Amino acid sequence: MDSVDNLQYDIWKNLQGKRLLLVAMSIALLLHGVILYFTLPQTYDAFVHIFFADHYARFWFEPWEYRWYTGFLTISYPPLVHQMIALISKLFPLKVAFCLYTITIYEILIVGVYRFSKLFFGKTTAGVAAILTVVLSSMIETLHVYGQAPTLTGMAFLLNSLPFLYQYFVKKKPIYLVMALVVLAVAVSSHHVTAIFGMVFFIAPTILMALVDANPALTGLHPVRFVQQMVLVALSSYKQILLFGVLMISLALGLIFPYWYWSKTDPITQVSIPHGSRDNFLEVTSSGLIFYVIPLALIIALLPAIAYSITRQKRYLGWAVSFFICLLFGSGGTTPIPKLMLGENAFNILTLDRFGFWASVIAIPFMAQFIHSFVAGSVKDFWIAKYDSATHFVLSGLSGLSYILFVVYIFHLASFRPLQPKEIEIEPMLNFLNRDEHMRWRFLTLGFGDQMAWLSTNTLAATVDGNYHSARRLPELTTRPVERLENAKYSGEEGLASLNDFLTYSEKYSLKYVFSNDRFYDPLLYFNGWNRTIRLENGIMVWEKGNISTIKPLRPTELSPLLKKVWGILPVSSLVVAVLLSSVYLLRFKEEEYHVIRNGSGERYPKVILYSASLLPILFFTFFIGKQVYELLLVKEQDTPENTVLNYYNHLDFQRFEKAFGFFVPSPAYTLDRYLLEKSMTDGGLWPSYSKLDSIAVHPNGNNADAVKAEVFTRWRTSLGYLEKTDTLSLQKVEKKWYIVPAEFEPEIPEEQVISHAYTLFRKMGKRKISSFPTVKDDRIKKPFAAFKQVNFIRSGQENFLTGEILNADDIPVNIALRVSIYYHNNEVRNYYPGSAFLYNNSPKGSTFFQIALDNTSLMDSLQVDSMAIYADTDISERGYLHGGALNYTVAAVSTKQLKIRAEYYNDLTTDLTIPGLLLAEKDSAGVIWQARLYTHPQAIRSGLHGSFEVGFKKINGRAQHITKYPVGAYINGQRRRVLPTIPDPLANRNHGLQILPHCFMAQEIYLQ
Repeated sequence: MDSVDNLQYDIWKNLQGKRLLLVAMSIALLLHGVILYFTLPQTYDAFVHIFFADHYARFWFEPWEYRWYTGFLTISYPPLVHQMIALISKLFPLKVAFCLYTITIYEILIVGVYRFSKLFFGKTTAGVAAILTVVLSSMIETLHVYGQAPTLTGMAFLLNSLPFLYQYFVKKKPIYLVMALVVLAVAVSSHHVTAIFGMVFFIAPTILMALVDANPALTGLHPVRFVQQMVLVALSSYKQILLFGVLMISLALGLIFPYWYWSKTDPITQVSIPHGSRDNFLEVTSSGLIFYVIPLALIIALLPAIAYSITRQKRYLGWAVSFFICLLFGSGGTTPIPKLMLGENAFNILTLDRFGFWASVIAIPFMAQFIHSFVAGSVKDFWIAKYDSATHFVLSGLSGLSYILFVVYIFHLASFRPLQPKEIEIEPMLNFLNRDEHMRWRFLTLGFGDQMAWLSTNTLAATVDGNYHSARRLPELTTRPVERLENAKYSGEEGLASLNDFLTYSEKYSLKYVFSNDRFYDPLLYFNGWNRTIRLENGIMVWEKGNISTIKPLRPTELSPLLKKVWGILPVSSLVVAVLLSSVYLLRFKEEEYHVIRNGSGERYPKVILYSASLLPILFFTFFIGKQVYELLLVKEQDTPENTVLNYYNHLDFQRFEKAFGFFVPSPAYTLDRYLLEKSMTDGGLWPSYSKLDSIAVHPNGNNADAVKAEVFTRWRTSLGYLEKTDTLSLQKVEKKWYIVPAEFEPEIPEEQVISHAYTLFRKMGKRKISSFPTVKDDRIKKPFAAFKQVNFIRSGQENFLTGEILNADDIPVNIALRVSIYYHNNEVRNYYPGSAFLYNNSPKGSTFFQIALDNTSLMDSLQVDSMAIYADTDISERGYLHGGALNYTVAAVSTKQLKIRAEYYNDLTTDLTIPGLLLAEKDSAGVIWQARLYTHPQAIRSGLHGSFEVGFKKINGRAQHITKYPVGAYINGQRRRVLPTIPDPLANRNHGLQILPHCFMAQEIYLQ
């Protein structure tokens, strides 16, 4: 009778486990299957993997991808995931194909967790583990925040391989070795990092546990004796271990051999890119939240139970070591231990959040065991016996509710903490690239986030940027810690310096168009010679640079045709073989149990574990949700003068003007309309329209309990550099809240009520006949005339530059592109381009100074200069040739080399001078230009008003050298031209050797400047 009861109990347990597995798979399909399509645009990596999939859909056997970084090899990333999405995309759109593939993999991952958990506990606990996988925060974040389909794929097949590997070492049957290897082959073809570290953190503990279970006598030994005997057991099983190791390494090398070949022949040699997972989470709490607290929340809450269970039995020894090491590595730079253990090179290359993800996977069976015990086991019996069923019910309900709210928070994380810009409609940009042969040049996106990959997916046009850091080889990117050009402002000075290089050296990369979704970059674009061309229907501004050559044919990196075939066939074949052999295994070889020795008493916990593990989840998640609600709704922004000022500037920085207005003392005389009107009259210019708050310090003065003055020191980051500002605010306490007292406002009103300005606008009419025949330039029309008035080679210490002046000798506006070529003894030719010290667009008969930076003195002398040449290409300009209003200036000498300039603009235009600028040239008495500099003023000048400012200038004439020993040839539109004789400049001589031209940026699109 007892045997019959036991049999019925076993059947029920088996059915219950499988039912829970089916429930888990159904919930995953309904939950993630529905939500994924809508969270996909906000993920970090989904569009990158879709881009790779699009490559394979277009060029399956050709690994060269020319659309990013002037070209790279796709063999730099295992292909299976991308190839499968590409195959599905033959039937469905790419986004749908990505979702279908990822949901399928998630279902396989759930099965893998179920089978993995059966290595530790019974099928019911494994079923609970499967359900836990559906709602585990690390899984949700990996899928819906990161979009890491390859990581999920690699883990899904790795977990499914472990039971086969375990049975091979326990039962020593070849079929299990074959199944383990074929499933691991899919993991290798999907994600190399998971396969490599899986050998350490998953495969090694599995082998150790199998050896212990195959030798039951080991479990009763003293720990020291146990370790000694385990070494002997491992040595006795060396043939099995060696066979598996050799076959596994052979598979890993053979399946993705082109990847290893690429790693060896073209190693990554770039500056480490900062990543939040390497931060000290105690100092950078935002990184700690995203990369540690959110993914490991349930692990942290149940850590007492996990730590107790995973260290209780000797068979779990390998898993305990792996779990705690992964947990430690996942903490990033919070402690120095991860860097010491991984080494500085690996620490700076790897993203350490993956270790936290692996820790969460290892912990799933042990969390499931406690949850099962809490819901229907010994933990439940303890709470009911100690208290009553109502207490257990309330505790269960509140714990579950708090965790559900936490999961909902993760799904809406992008709403609380925006991870990407708002979704951008790409059709207008695709139409722009497709017309007028625009695809013959490269483009760049700014402010797109990861949607730049989605734009690249839908076009064959190329960009100099990209979103796969390991493949890039452009020196402007690899020599600086910059993630992408499109979000350069978030990389500080290094990011903007890298972007500036590309905008300046745009001819080098045939970069002609910029799609800007962030006006922060407008000043940098304008002062580097870019012009606004058109604002598309989706609000994206297109910037264009004139006289840029089309993309030159580039020889792709050579790769053996055999390797191309291997790359296109073997990875997919590994999946096909795995599916076929799995079907055969299920039909002919599957056994009911993994091993004879079953751990049946794993749910008895000490009281301290019972209390801590039962109460910590409700306390942790309730506190977390409460904190988020408090920060969103209940935070006291005006409880102290310091907080009032800090929150006021925070709202200003994000342009939440209505909320910022709420910080002023309530008064019927000072309304929101008045605040916005005054703000529109005083704001503008580089600050605050094109800046982001970088740092702030508040120093309240005074001991009055109800009124203080505060000195506010702010540092603002702009695309042209940093600005520092000091403000004095008066604050007043009203009903326990601190408010800012509005400053007295004295408006400056133009004398004229109506201002008129006669503009002479030009338009290039285009081709004289309708034809789709492409030409290298916009049109085959006469080039405008230009002439070099002077060209000088100046050396100042280690700095070298070419200075000069060029004249638009034509009666139409001209766009000028300059290039300096230096020819060295070793036949090397280097090209250099002007930066911001140059007027790229000039009105008829107008002239401009220029300065083009060269290499440092040591390098130039070592290479030995033969000769130099300066090339100017001209084209008709339709825009950008108005540079400001009427300029008056005076120059005073502070010392022999230091000058003070007082400049005054009268804005007689019908638009604001958003960023007033000066192009300064230092000349000697003979008229030779020694240097040219751009100075910008941060405050705008409204139409009809005057604006004045002062700027210091340091002369270099007298300490720099004018070198004439190198011949400098001058060419205009490909033809050699004579440089005009240099003549003295009376105006410069009257102003201590300075001549100044207006160079202002006007934001209003009066004619698309």
